[in-house]
Parts: sequence; structure tokens; C-alpha cells
Amino acid sequence: MTSVKSSAKAFVSEGALSEIVVKIMDDSVVEFLVGLGFVAVPGKEKETLSLIAPNQEFKVEVFSRLRDEGICFSVGPDWCPAEVFEFLRDQKKLTGFYRKIVWEGTSTPKIIENC
Repeated sequence: MTSVKSSAKAFVSEGALSEIVVKIMDDSVVEFLVGLGFVAVPGKEKETLSLIAPNQEFKVEVFSRLRDEGICFSVGPDWCPAEVFEFLRDQKKLTGFYRKIVWEGTSTPKIIENC
């Protein structure tokens, strides 16, 4: 069942290739992300963190930990993080539900639970 909430701590903005990029919306999640190995993107300070996944198994582990922390996966054009999550789940490499973040125009994003 899908429900909609309006708050998120952070969201994965890129994840199709080897780099996983997370945009921070609430500083309370920074310590968790740094603990996973994420580092600040130059010029963005704490608002954007990045991590290189050397292989798919590592990416699966990181996506799983991000999901468990309640971090959202963005929906958007091209091969977006939500589609990557669903692909990995279809391949039986990830299990369970996750949260999507969706923007509709310039409004506040919608958080969709239990995807």
C-alpha cells in the first residue's frame, strides 16, 4: 500500500553509474552518510555527498542501508535512482519497500512510502 508523507532527511539524486549522490535536506543524516563513506562534493559542502561504488554488490549494500535509514530515491527522467532500486529489486538483489521523492512542478516534493 502506498502512502504520501511530506518530509525527507535526504534523497539519492544519482545512482545509475558507479557514483551514488545524496542531497541533504536535514543535517541529522550527515553523520550516518559519512559513516558509510560518503564525502562532500567540492563546492557543495554538506548539502551534497557522494560515494563511488566499485561494484554492484557494494551499490546494493549501500542502497539497502540508505533505504533502512529512510532516505528517499528520486524519481525523474532517464535512469533515475528509483528505477535503479526497482531494477535491483527485480533482479532479487534488493528486497523490501523503499521511499520515493517526486517533484511536481515547483511545489514541495511528495514522499511516497512503501514502493
